[in-house]
Amino acid sequence: MSQVPAACLQDVTKSIGGRKIIDRVSLEIYPGEVFGFLGPNGSGKTTTIRMMVGLMALSSGDITIGGHSVKTHYSQSAAQVGAIVENPEMYKYLTGYQNLVHYARMNPSITRERIDEVVKLVGLEGRIHDKVKKYSLGMRQRLGVAQAIMHRPKLLILDEPTNGLDPAGIRELRDYLRQLAKDEGTAVFVSSHLLSEMELMCDRVAILQKGQIIDIRSIRGTEANADQEEIALFDVDHPENALGVLEGRGNGKLEDGLLQITANRELIAETNRRLVEAGIRVYGIRTKTKSLEDQFLEVTGGETVG
Repeated sequence: MSQVPAACLQDVTKSIGGRKIIDRVSLEIYPGEVFGFLGPNGSGKTTTIRMMVGLMALSSGDITIGGHSVKTHYSQSAAQVGAIVENPEMYKYLTGYQNLVHYARMNPSITRERIDEVVKLVGLEGRIHDKVKKYSLGMRQRLGVAQAIMHRPKLLILDEPTNGLDPAGIRELRDYLRQLAKDEGTAVFVSSHLLSEMELMCDRVAILQKGQIIDIRSIRGTEANADQEEIALFDVDHPENALGVLEGRGNGKLEDGLLQITANRELIAETNRRLVEAGIRVYGIRTKTKSLEDQFLEVTGGETVG
């Protein structure tokens, strides 16, 4: 993954009527990653996206996309962005291919070869010459992605892209977005309320609450936190004695005859050493990573995602 961010939000603040809607939000999105944006209803997700695409002015701070500021060099920054907000709008009486050709006329750099390339990338080769009115919602979403990436944007922004999709359509879109990030090196920024899908789709997620970023964490890959806590279950010969060994040194408890602790990798290893030295037989250790839903509810205090 490139170390130069495709997009950077620096202390972004938005005030309306004297009230801060967005409060000093800072984050970086890198080429080739799928970045999730989560938050309860009213947390400011859509406001942030509107500022990223230039539909709303910033009160303070800055957003740079492809190295260009949305405040001082809007045209250059906007040229680096592709975006879909909910369902993409297409001319339904035209074919998928005709829609793409029509859009390409607005950007002389888009060639017929590039159109064919994105059609293949989103898997619409067999249906691209059908009229859009015959497309399923999932196919229209894929056509929208093709349209949004034709000019090779640094950043693809998707606001609730899975709305209205059935499970098969959601899985298809998820697979295409991950493939897009891998093949084209595009940074994909996704806002969604489907936590289970975000967990499968994203490399990292940011959690927004009351206009502030309260956590950014890795979901997968080499950036996964060595310090991230997991639930570890120890199968031991004398669970009560094992719990006594840890008393006052951690958050151990007994669960279905197993010793359970919440700890990072180093502390799990240290706990194992302590038990063995105390004469406790350890027959096995397994970890149970918290789901994204568990983590979200933990850091937001149980607020509903939206």
